[in-house]
Amino acid sequence: MSILYVMAKVKSKLGETQKAKNILTRLAANSEKESGCLSYQILYSSEETDTFMTLEVWDSKKSERKHWDEPHLKESLKELEPILAKEPRIEKYQHTSD
Repeated sequence: MSILYVMAKVKSKLGETQKAKNILTRLAANSEKESGCLSYQILYSSEETDTFMTLEVWDSKKSERKHWDEPHLKESLKELEPILAKEPRIEKYQHTSD
């Protein structure tokens, strides 16, 4: 098993921070119920206004790919789209020993 770490930087429009936080918090709770999700955390930037980082840990690339087909993720992305200041930046990593 090759664990996958995913980080997504999400920046909301000014004044939409609380709404983004609520959507992301719900997304994390639903994602953690998925098979293969080991952890899904939402962090708020202490330096960049209205900026969040998701920290996801998946048991495999396959589990993370299946995550993109989940209705709750599609709904969250649809809700986030109009309140984002820019496209989220998503990065994926694995341990160097894998």
